[in-house]
Amino acid sequence: MEYLYVHRRPMDTLNFWIEKGYEHFGLFGPEKLSIKRIAEDNAVSRTTFHYYFKSQEEFIDELLRYHCDLHKVFCEYGKANCKNYIPDLHEMIVHFSLGFKFHKQLFNHQNIQKYREVFQNCNKISGREFVVQMFINHYNLPLTFEDACSLHESLTETWYSRLDLENMELSHLIRLTDEIMEPLLHLIKNIQIKTRKEIISLPLELI
Repeated sequence: MEYLYVHRRPMDTLNFWIEKGYEHFGLFGPEKLSIKRIAEDNAVSRTTFHYYFKSQEEFIDELLRYHCDLHKVFCEYGKANCKNYIPDLHEMIVHFSLGFKFHKQLFNHQNIQKYREVFQNCNKISGREFVVQMFINHYNLPLTFEDACSLHESLTETWYSRLDLENMELSHLIRLTDEIMEPLLHLIKNIQIKTRKEIISLPLELI
């Protein structure tokens, strides 16, 4: 969890509620986010929560902003340290595991618009800043950057649908990506072969 404190002051009461709330949201989801439970588990008074937040909904909005801030940290770290889609990106996921658990909860509750928007926007930002180019390079994809972005968005949606929060081991995460990509790569290869055959079969004057 050390990454949670990258850009924050030493722990105070406000930080405590945000960081513990973020952790609980990621572990249990928004419907089981309990102010009472957080207070009891950490021996603090619930009245301190109401000093900072008018409602649980306002609290969740702050957690979403916090997640977006942490995602900026994730992107900066990735641009500086991540060179390869596999294993580097997946090692980052293990390092930022709590953030990815929070992100998984956003995916699980994407029927709620604000969760869906944060989930999609974060994916697009990290994709365009550093992930998609590594994705293209790793799989040697014969796609434009925009097409690769679309493909990676589909991969990400499927990846989160299969992600088990109880198993965040590196080998499992890599295997999950490979399993999803295998049929996609096969499809791309078949399309390439079909396209080459169509070009070869054209009359010479049309080539």
